[in-house]
Amino acid sequence: MRLALGRRPARLPLRRAARLALAPRRDSVAIRLSDGCTLAAPPSLASISTYVLLEQESWFEIERAVVLRYLAPGMTAIDVGANIGVYSVPMARRVSPGGIVVAYEPGSEAGALQHISRALNGADNLEIVAAALSDGERRGRLAAGASSELNTLGASGAGEDIRVTSLDHEAAARAWPAVDFLKIDAEGEEARIVAGGRGFFAKYSPLVLFEVRQDADFNHALQALFTGIGYRCYRALLGEPVLIANDAQRPFDLYELNLFAAKPDRARRLAEAGLLVDPLPPWTPAADGYAAALSHLRAAPFAAPFAGMMNIDAQPDPDYRDGFTAFSAWHDRAQPLAARCAALAFAFARLRALCERAPTMARLSTFARAAWDWGYRNECFEALRKVIRLGEQGQGPAEPFWPPCPRYDGIAVPRGQGRNWFMSAAVEQFERAASHSSLFHEASSNLAWLAGQGFASAEMERRRVLQSLRAGTPVDIPPVLRTPAPDNLNTEIWTDPGTIAVLAGRGDD
Repeated sequence: MRLALGRRPARLPLRRAARLALAPRRDSVAIRLSDGCTLAAPPSLASISTYVLLEQESWFEIERAVVLRYLAPGMTAIDVGANIGVYSVPMARRVSPGGIVVAYEPGSEAGALQHISRALNGADNLEIVAAALSDGERRGRLAAGASSELNTLGASGAGEDIRVTSLDHEAAARAWPAVDFLKIDAEGEEARIVAGGRGFFAKYSPLVLFEVRQDADFNHALQALFTGIGYRCYRALLGEPVLIANDAQRPFDLYELNLFAAKPDRARRLAEAGLLVDPLPPWTPAADGYAAALSHLRAAPFAAPFAGMMNIDAQPDPDYRDGFTAFSAWHDRAQPLAARCAALAFAFARLRALCERAPTMARLSTFARAAWDWGYRNECFEALRKVIRLGEQGQGPAEPFWPPCPRYDGIAVPRGQGRNWFMSAAVEQFERAASHSSLFHEASSNLAWLAGQGFASAEMERRRVLQSLRAGTPVDIPPVLRTPAPDNLNTEIWTDPGTIAVLAGRGDD
């Protein structure tokens, strides 16, 4: 087995990947999502939204799960830079009945698709406003990006004339009694939007989601801007939709795109709802913690075939014992959320130090899981690269471990398939960790290898097919994508050769 390990994560390919020419097409394609919504998207794999939604049946931003868990009936939410509605449409469902969502989208094509989605979902409480937000009222120009997600306010180039407004103007005109959530995703306009909302932020106390990543750079000044108006910044965990305080001095993970901001009153309500932990309490392993962690491991469907190999009864390295115990404590839902998050922080730090000092397959595998859940995708990616290299050298896990991919916790190991099962878990998570979507990196042999092992998820098969369609390579649609399942919701697309041809830019073949 020889796998492709050379990729490094980056966001710059996001623009390059979107520069495929748009082919003659139908008006839209309807894509079902795992949250119960159906979104109308451009019928071309040149669209970032279309590709990602088909691939993942969701959106790739981890913060979206926090938002949808937080919103409740009767709330008011504002989506600035709504594009085709990957946030606004499901938010409208969450705040109904009694709540409203106001979506600001200046692009005519994206706005038209959002109107279609509003009808598809019966989201009458979604108001779509054809305007961009900035620091004041004026006319402006929306410069067209290679995909609608990349449109920006600009003075020249291809695009369209638009209305520009501000949060303060809209708040005065609409007289919102309260605002519970605000999303700002405006491709570099965020600071001016805050400047044009001084009165808005003084009057209201919404939870705010804002973009901090622009191409290869991080907007550190935006955190300070929110701190200056009474907000504290938070980041989302990957393993569970929970917020923890973001240290302004903390280096960003290479994959990080967004942060949240909340005033103390909003943060207190989020904590009471089990959505935020601040501060993290101290955490140390209990005396019987490792025994409890091993009991948790033994109960997992995958564990029995590995029992002899894992040397469970052997005396473990003390650092691995404590890190392994902490990671298991993170999964113990009988414990308070704050204690669980503190245990995850402990597991990440202890396992990272151990893997720098004395890496093994088992330690790297468990560390990759802790890094993923803690929201450090780059560390997860690097750990998995080492796991795969060790696997290619014939090594296997010789200590207690958790699989590299969370999905494999519940997959029993067929007789004689332990090695393939473990390496499939590593490769699947490696592919997921390598970038926010397979759209943003070059195709490799990894997905084809994974498909041949019998453990691949439907999403991995969709990634393999979409990469081939994007490259213009003939590909057969595998049976799993033609079969309805909870993790495969768009069989009518995968079974329609005409739709696939249009998506791939070949017309109605």
